[in-house]
Amino acid sequence: MKKIIGNRIRKLRESKDYSQENMGSELGITAGAYAKIERGESDPSATRLIQIAEILEVEVSVFFQEAPLPQNRAEDDIKKYGIATQRDIEALHELILLLKKELELLKTEIKGAKKKAR
Repeated sequence: MKKIIGNRIRKLRESKDYSQENMGSELGITAGAYAKIERGESDPSATRLIQIAEILEVEVSVFFQEAPLPQNRAEDDIKKYGIATQRDIEALHELILLLKKELELLKTEIKGAKKKAR
């Protein structure tokens, strides 16, 4: 069972384009210690499985299910950019565009106020 869980964790990690070094660092362990989890050579605690699930942004139950795993990041419906999703980036882009429009309106109002003051 450890090997099956380790293999599922490996596939999920690869689908997110994370390295074993990234995972080890996030977990506070060496890449070698993390690799042992993926190879089924060590038995991760429930706490460690929860940490891994949080990093991979999945439910712990995914490690024990027969459901197909994502094949690569392109198949994820929400791509991640650091801690922001693609939707977060798009929302920020929209806000920036609105702020630019408001800034232009303010500049126009200031120019008009200056002309009246003269």
